[in-house]
Amino acid sequence: MASIRRIPRLPTGAPIGVVMASDPAGALGEWQIRQPIAVAIPDHTRPIDPRQALTALNDRLIGGMTVVVGRGLHREMNSHERERLSGWSVVEHDPDDVVATAQVDGIPGFVGRPIAEAAWSISVGVAELHQFAGVSGGHKGVAVGCGGRATLAALHHRDRSMAEGVEVGRIFGNPFRYVVDALGEAARCRLALVWVPSANCWLAGDPRKVVVAALQLLDPWWWVSTPAKGAVLRVPASKSGSLYQASRAATYLALSPKPPIAPGGVLILEASCTEGLGTEAGFVSALTSCSPPWSRLLTGLPPLGAGAQRAVMLARLSERYKLRVEGCVAPIELRRAGISAVEQTSTLAPDWLDIPEPFNRLPQLRT
Repeated sequence: MASIRRIPRLPTGAPIGVVMASDPAGALGEWQIRQPIAVAIPDHTRPIDPRQALTALNDRLIGGMTVVVGRGLHREMNSHERERLSGWSVVEHDPDDVVATAQVDGIPGFVGRPIAEAAWSISVGVAELHQFAGVSGGHKGVAVGCGGRATLAALHHRDRSMAEGVEVGRIFGNPFRYVVDALGEAARCRLALVWVPSANCWLAGDPRKVVVAALQLLDPWWWVSTPAKGAVLRVPASKSGSLYQASRAATYLALSPKPPIAPGGVLILEASCTEGLGTEAGFVSALTSCSPPWSRLLTGLPPLGAGAQRAVMLARLSERYKLRVEGCVAPIELRRAGISAVEQTSTLAPDWLDIPEPFNRLPQLRT
C-alpha cells in the first residue's frame, strides 16, 4: 500500500481558494474541466438536496461526471430517495467494492471504485457539526462517505473515537479530522462544494479550506451562565428517522467542550424514529448487548460492526445524563433496548434549554 503523498494543485481554471455565494453556480464560477470526474453526494441523512449542485457541476464538467451517493455503511436508498434523484444517473457507494489508496496513521485507506477510477473527485456536502470530524463536509464526503469497510471500521474504532482532541466542533488538533483529510487527499478529492444552512450560502474550493470557512460561518456555540436541569433537542427530519441518527443531537451536546446541563440532567430528543433503532447492525447489536447505561461498551473488548461507535457515544452520555425520546412513532423497539421513549411530547420546563438546531448551534456553559 502506498504511503501518503502530496496531491497536485487543481487543474488550471478550477477554484483553489474558497468562494462563497448564494448558489452553487456562483460559488463554482466559470471554470470547466475536460477530464472524467467523480462527484460524491450525501445520502438521505444530510439536510441537502444535491440536484442544484449537480446541475451547476454538470455545466462545468464537460468531460463527464460519475455521481456517487456516499452512504458509508448506511442503508441503501429507498424508492422515495431514488425518485428524488431520478433525473440523474447515480451509483450508490458499495463499501465492499473498493480500491486501496494509502495508509494514514495506521488506518488502511480504501475508496469506492467509481471514485478511484475517475481522474479526481469532488465532494458535495453540507456543513454541520459532527461528533468526530468536528464539522462535516470537505474530504469527509469521499474519505468516509465513499470509504471502504475496513477503512470505516478502523477509523471508528472505540480507541479512535475517544482519543484526545476528537470533539464536536473541533477541527484543529483533531486526529480524526487529520486522518479524514489525508485519506481524502489520497483518494484525489480536490474540490469541495458545501451548503452551509446556518449561513444560507454555498462554499467551493480546497476541501480543507472550505471546512475552516464553514466552521467560522457556523459559529457553533451560544452561551449560558447557569447549568440547566435538562434540554430538549429538536431533531430535524433528515436525522429523525432512526435512533442511530437522532441520538447524535444528544451526544453532540453531552460530549461538547462545556455542556450546560447539570449532572444527572435529562436530554430529550424530539424524533419520530420511524425506523426504530436503525439499520446499522453494529449499533443495534452493541446497544442491545447490555442495558443502560451500557458501561460494558466502554471497557473490555470494543463493540464492532457498522455504527457500533454510536452506541459507545450513548454509553459516554449515560455516564452523566439521562436520555429520553419523545414524539416517537413506534416507541416499543426503543423501550426494548432500555431507552425511555413515548409518542407524545411534553411542555418545555422553564428551567430547561430549548435547542432548535442541534446540528448547527449548541449551548455551552460560560465559565
